Amino acid sequence: MIACRLETGRTHQIRVHLAHIGHPLIGDPVYLRRRPAAAKLLPPEVRDMALDFPRQALHAETLGFAHPITGAALRFTSPPPSDFKALQDALLACA
Repeated sequence: MIACRLETGRTHQIRVHLAHIGHPLIGDPVYLRRRPAAAKLLPPEVRDMALDFPRQALHAETLGFAHPITGAALRFTSPPPSDFKALQDALLACA
């Protein structure tokens, strides 16, 4: 699990950079094209959960930007969705 601070606000920025360094996102239909070697180290049920994750394993916990008219600083937070949290918990249990 990593924390990223985006400059453009585009998920592609995260996806392409992580894939470039050999760590594609779980569930990425473009950059995760084969079974990562790290998957071999996981228990079978966790490996299957990670490899079958139906979407990109990305979550924006905090978003912030300046209001386009007033310039006021806006900040929003959101807990991880249940599928993301279940995957996170399963992977952390293996650490």
